[in-house]
Amino acid sequence: MEKLGVIIGIAVAVAIVIFLRDRHAAQGQRLRAAAIGLVVAGVAAAAAVYGLAAWREGGEETATLDQAIASARALPMVGVVLDDVPGSQGLLRAALKEEIRQPTAEGASRPLKLMRALRAEYVVPALMATDEASAAATIEARAALLKHLQLSDLVVCKEFALTGIQRSDKLDATGQKLLRDVLAALEKAYRSGRAAKAGGAPLPAVASDAEARALLAAAGFTPDDFDRLARLVRLSNEEACDIALKFNDAPAKLPADKRGLLMRYLLTVQ
Repeated sequence: MEKLGVIIGIAVAVAIVIFLRDRHAAQGQRLRAAAIGLVVAGVAAAAAVYGLAAWREGGEETATLDQAIASARALPMVGVVLDDVPGSQGLLRAALKEEIRQPTAEGASRPLKLMRALRAEYVVPALMATDEASAAATIEARAALLKHLQLSDLVVCKEFALTGIQRSDKLDATGQKLLRDVLAALEKAYRSGRAAKAGGAPLPAVASDAEARALLAAAGFTPDDFDRLARLVRLSNEEACDIALKFNDAPAKLPADKRGLLMRYLLTVQ
């Protein structure tokens, strides 16, 4: 459970870090990049956290690789992707094996590059096609966890947004359940979109960058809010938790006919 918290926290942290990484990029482009990490970074994070941790524990090569793959598969999204994509488990095994033998000196590791490629080709199109109810459930699950942390532990709430929850085994029973709910909702959204694409029905619309910015403004997101994101590390625990929640809750502030557009945007990467 401890590693689950790190992984889902990484997903939130990546959203903020990517958003702030390129100050010269257009606001809408950075918003879309932030949405990448907020929802699907757990796929790549899982391979790194579980796989490389297993390697560091030592042991016979085949058994260690088997343990790494099994641990990664235990996470909903990772297991789903490995099951859905023929040959992907073998590719992940090979990437982990090569990474430990010759660690990547700069940039993303081999397992991360592989999972990002699988995400872009399989996860993202499915999330773009998910139904509105599944998209809403994913966002609501994330909000529920943030709100629980806001009330129970502001330090961990900010930690969740910045670096991931380092000791999720220390969460209370409610917090641990909410953490599992986030991952389960993400899997359901993925499965819904994948089924829709396979069925050949018309796919739902996804907001463009410009439309998403306008929708966020309509939901009450102000220039000051974007400034708070830029200063997230320096914010108080309470302020950091508040802005993370406001960003996540934006779709709920919109009229019913506009929510789906923004929700899918927040679940989507191109």
